[in-house]
Amino acid sequence: SAVLEVAKHHRVPIIADEIYEHLVFPGHKYHPMASLSTDVPILSCSGLTKRFLTPGWRMGWIVIHDRNNIFGEEIRKGLQNLSMRIIGSNTLVQGALPKILSDTPESFFNNTINTLQTNASLAFKMLSEIPGLKPTMPQGAMYMMVGINMNQFPKMTSTLEFVEKLVSEESVFCLPGECFGYPGYIRLVITVPEPEIQEACHRISLFCGRHYNQIPQPINLLQTQPFGLMIAVNKPQAAI
Repeated sequence: SAVLEVAKHHRVPIIADEIYEHLVFPGHKYHPMASLSTDVPILSCSGLTKRFLTPGWRMGWIVIHDRNNIFGEEIRKGLQNLSMRIIGSNTLVQGALPKILSDTPESFFNNTINTLQTNASLAFKMLSEIPGLKPTMPQGAMYMMVGINMNQFPKMTSTLEFVEKLVSEESVFCLPGECFGYPGYIRLVITVPEPEIQEACHRISLFCGRHYNQIPQPINLLQTQPFGLMIAVNKPQAAI
């Protein structure tokens, strides 16, 4: 509501990214921006990508909420002109859209939510047991933010280095929180099957076990061995 008050005071519209509006776990509720105001014009952006699990289709839309006709015809005409540019989805996907919206069974959406919530609960439980990590249980969507106590990983200088080493050593790919304005965190994707969630969390545990609270020690040359052998083992990738 504070954002709406600022927008109202300065007489500016709001562009609301609401692509995840339907991916909410049971027990929680999403409140569309347009339901919170009657006098601030809002452009609600959504699409098929998340709810219908079709990211490659590139199909989205903008819904205009303008009860007082503040936009007039100029904004509407501009959006219509923008939609005519050849930068969107192909005609086959556009032609299928009405049937997709009207005929997709509710069980599809329920199964998606149940799978995501089950995966989130599993990942949260396993990652909570790893020293140095603090996962945040999501209330929806398909991601999990995990806090990294970098003080407990002194050989690493940032979460970027953390994820680089993680994918290099354990073939587990995630993104640093800096990509989303959350330094000190990493982001995991929880859409993979449950066995892969377990495997990925296990590898993260192994990785953290090797690097946790390691304070660099001076090398004692008298105790070093004259020869060494390095064995590289290729591991199948478990991207989350």
